[in-house]
Parts: sequence; structure tokens; C-alpha cells
Amino acid sequence: MTTLLAIDTAADICSVAIAQQGSVRHRASSGVRKHAADVLPMIQALLDESGTKLKEIDAIIMVSGPGSFTGLRIGSAVAQGLSFGADIPIIRISSLMILARAAFVASNRQPGTDCFLFTCMHAREDEYYFAVYRDDGLSQPEVLIADQISDAAAILAHLNTHGNFTGESFCVGIGWRQQALRRAEEVIDAPRILSDISGDATTLCDLGRYALAAGQVEPAEQALPVYLKEDMAYRKS
Repeated sequence: MTTLLAIDTAADICSVAIAQQGSVRHRASSGVRKHAADVLPMIQALLDESGTKLKEIDAIIMVSGPGSFTGLRIGSAVAQGLSFGADIPIIRISSLMILARAAFVASNRQPGTDCFLFTCMHAREDEYYFAVYRDDGLSQPEVLIADQISDAAAILAHLNTHGNFTGESFCVGIGWRQQALRRAEEVIDAPRILSDISGDATTLCDLGRYALAAGQVEPAEQALPVYLKEDMAYRKS
């Protein structure tokens, strides 16, 4: 029996989940930005509720980023601490891949029918976290354009260069609300805008089981957040 523990501290609302025997138990923080205070008590409550000992967890799934520096650091520290203490491997999942899978589920598409998901989160000013996935709901989303941080003009140029996306498309994430990215609809073939979509620890459990089956696990010392902003600062210097 595979048991997974998922920790999402990258979103405004902290959430944790335990997946075992085809069922998922989930808890979410009672308020915004209460990650540091709530995450460990919620994990302990789920372990108690499910009758699971920490050493029985097969893998810990954490959000790797991009996203809030503070939230990502909290999640990484908690995952690493639990991993070191009980010798549990860690799986890292991109914030943008979480958005892609959450959008696929929200679209009510039939599993096995793939679509393109253009994920975008606002970083700051004219900087955006961006990636493109193909998802069919039956495996990990396929990465077509890897996570990056870019300005609006670079994203639109990238889409023009790699614009051969035929099939149903979704623009996912709050980044697409920004006026600077409205022209994306001219580049992408008739996309649906899903700007309010967000995933949580249950989405992490879904993606984590595919990652575990593929052997995409790491020891605690390698499970670090991916901020991307440092890369952008380097390119602009």
C-alpha cells in the first residue's frame, strides 16, 4: 500500500493531504498566510486521523515553485525536516504543473482527451512565471515549454515562435488577467481563460503518484525550492 504526504505552502491557503488506498484525506488552513503556524499541526492531525505513522509514508510531495519566497521556504523546510527524521524521499512538483492539472480537472474533460494548458502567474511588475503543458489526465502533464520567468513581450514572442498548438487550449492562472498579456488570445487558437484556477495538496497527491511511479524522488538535501527570480535578475544585469 503506497502512502503519500503532500504539503502545499506556496498558495495563499496552506493545505496538506495524505493519499492511501485510493482515498485522499485533506486539510486546509483556516486563514490566509497562516502557513508557519498551521502546517505541522495539520500534518499531525491527518496522521492521527488516518492511523498512519510518519515512517509509513512512502514519499513526501512538496511544491518546488515558482511562487512566494516565504511560502516555498516553509514547505521546503517542513518536507526536509520530516524527510531527514524518517528517511523519506521527496518529490518536487512545479506550481505551474499544479495549475495545469487543476485546470484539466476543472474543465470536466474526459480523461484520455488531451489539451494544451498555458499557465501563467504574475511575479512582479512586468514579470510572469510561465510554462506550457499538454495533459490528458492519465499521467503527468507533458512539459512543452519549461517553467521560466519572462516579461509579457517575451512570452508573446515565445508563443509566436512555438505557436503550433492545435487542439483545445486553456490559459490558466491569474497572470492572464494582466492587460499586457491580453494579446495571447491572438496567438493561441481560441483559448478558454481559466484565471481563477488554483490547485492544492490533493492535486499534489494526484501528480505525486505518477512521479513516484517514474522514480522521480530525491533525498532531502536536494529538495530545494526553485525561485526563478534569481535567473531573471541575472539576465537583466
